[in-house]
Amino acid sequence: MVTNQTQIYIVGGGIAGLSAAVFAIRDGGVAGENIHIFEELEVLGGALDAKWERKAHYSMRGARLINEKAYQCYFDMLSAIPCLAEQEEIEKGKIKVKDLGSCRPARSVKDEIFEFNRTHRLNTATRLVGKRGARVDHTKLGLSNLDRLQLIGLILISEKCFDGKKIDEYFRPSFFKTNFWYLFASMFGFEPWHSLIECKRYMQRFFHEAPNTTTLRRGWNTPYNNYESIVMPIEKWLSDQGVDIQAGIQISDVDFKPSKTRKTIEKIHLLKNNNKHEIVVRDQDCVFITIGSKVADSREGGMNEVPELVTDKRDGGWSLWEKMADKVPDMGNPGAFSRNVDRTKWVVFTITTQGPLFAEKIRNYSRVEVQGEQHILSCIDSNWGLGIHIPFQPHFRNQSQDTTVMLGYGLYGNTKGNYIKKTMPESTGEELLSELVYHLGFMDDLDEIKEVTVSIPTTLPYATSHFSPRKIADRPQVVPEGSTNLALLGQFVEIPNDCVFLVDYSTRSAQIGVYELLKIKREVTPVYTGTGNPLQWMNALLALRK
Repeated sequence: MVTNQTQIYIVGGGIAGLSAAVFAIRDGGVAGENIHIFEELEVLGGALDAKWERKAHYSMRGARLINEKAYQCYFDMLSAIPCLAEQEEIEKGKIKVKDLGSCRPARSVKDEIFEFNRTHRLNTATRLVGKRGARVDHTKLGLSNLDRLQLIGLILISEKCFDGKKIDEYFRPSFFKTNFWYLFASMFGFEPWHSLIECKRYMQRFFHEAPNTTTLRRGWNTPYNNYESIVMPIEKWLSDQGVDIQAGIQISDVDFKPSKTRKTIEKIHLLKNNNKHEIVVRDQDCVFITIGSKVADSREGGMNEVPELVTDKRDGGWSLWEKMADKVPDMGNPGAFSRNVDRTKWVVFTITTQGPLFAEKIRNYSRVEVQGEQHILSCIDSNWGLGIHIPFQPHFRNQSQDTTVMLGYGLYGNTKGNYIKKTMPESTGEELLSELVYHLGFMDDLDEIKEVTVSIPTTLPYATSHFSPRKIADRPQVVPEGSTNLALLGQFVEIPNDCVFLVDYSTRSAQIGVYELLKIKREVTPVYTGTGNPLQWMNALLALRK
């Protein structure tokens, strides 16, 4: 039974763990000082990260679009968080709030995102890049009648029929040469060997966006990078509520009470400054653990430095889940997602360019008036499957007016480049930049671009591990059968019909876990589906005829 003495222990300070704390305070009435968040890294946010070095260059491990209809749980959580501007006004005494824990803010992070996207609309005139900068008519999807029938079948057939299947075991080889696949894969990060079940769920979730596949018109951004727009206001609000946030803490293991039917955590083992500590968990306490990690063991390189590729699980994101799965049943199968680093790894590179040269060339090539309106350029002739994400500028709060920040990535980094005869993990930041410039057709300006640009590469061994082909039982339930005080969070738990790789997924896992363990009588935000009514079907089918 949850009481005012109940302690909440949250392992992992990514968006799942942060959301769990928000839901516990807002909907569970838990006092902030009774909540403890442990994060292995020195900063919170997990995959929602971003950093800068003396304003000289920036670095981030990912970028993402959000969707008004498909991210309802995420927006529900963010509606409780005052935006940073409002929190600063509260601190100055200009806004009086008696009870921040229960009061809806006058201007929330959700409100801020909605306001930003009313004036910052995507307008993708150029989306696919052909050989050496040749423009590809991305408005023609290139699907055959059989391809369309298979897409419809994928949505309608039960996912039980696709247990353990890969995407390329369902579609013909010609499907993977269509513009539809290039657009879909580059947007969500899919590869042909990935899980067919996950592909099916994405088709269902975003079917309503089929008419916008070529324009990205309904795609939304945060005002700045995800760390500054999302993580910072949540962290500040939680701190103001008295939440105990501890960074640089690794949870090495947990102990379960001996039982054949119940799963009750009785002790948490942690490492702090290389010293071992223990936390005794009482029956009335609750433990929330984020299992697995897409950004575990990531390492950063430099303009002239190749980042280390770590394959021996030095960070704790996977080892804790493995230990738990070895101790008690119904904890899933972490090996299904973590054992194939050679295929799940990505290399991303953050581009910081000074002055107009590179930025204006990209803007002019994209045929947009405002940098960021095109969002993504995907090089379909690239052996690496190179793509570049161009956000609206500035992307960082402290970014100078003459600076542009972009993020490059590759879907097939194990192959050798077309210009740089190396794989992506073997390449420096300068070499990754050169390969991108080659495919964009800017080689005449390569030397000048390199003089004003810094490219910071980052290896991500488990970047697409959540898409690994899996069996239904490989992902555990948020609250495993027989659990009395444990909930599992993040991208590797099972939420029926929901899509991994979305922040909404992590947020919903937190909502489910908090509501169930704290016995909160409130409905979990339903999973949105883009196949919910006949009009959505009609509009989508018409769009797929292009």
